[in-house]
Order: sequence, then C-alpha cells, then structure tokens
Amino acid sequence: MNVTPARSYRCTYHPRDAYGGTQLSESGVLPVIQVKAGSAEHALRSAAAITGCAIESVERVEDAEVAA
Repeated sequence: MNVTPARSYRCTYHPRDAYGGTQLSESGVLPVIQVKAGSAEHALRSAAAITGCAIESVERVEDAEVAA
C-alpha cells in the first residue's frame, strides 16, 4: 500500500451568484481556496465539492524552508 503525503494546493474558482450563474468579479480577481490533498486531481475534486463552483486552476503551494 502506497501512502501519498498530503500537500497544499491553491485552487482558483468561479463563484456563483444567487441564481446559480457564474458571478463576474469587478476587479477581475478570482477567489481562491487552499486545500490539502495527495495530488492536484484530488485537490481539484475536493475544491469543487467544497465550493460547489467550477475550478479555474490548481497550483501546488511549496512549503518555505526556514533558515536557522
């Protein structure tokens, strides 16, 4: 059994308005949600399930190393 470590992913999504249609942002900036998942595919599915919205993009967030 292979265990994939969970990584952080930032998912950009298209919010919905009160009628279920895509809500356009006046500033042109889409909201993001950050999730932990084993892969980008799992992050996309999780973000879609959490928000109920179409996901624009998924990018992995690298952990910053702390210099001692």
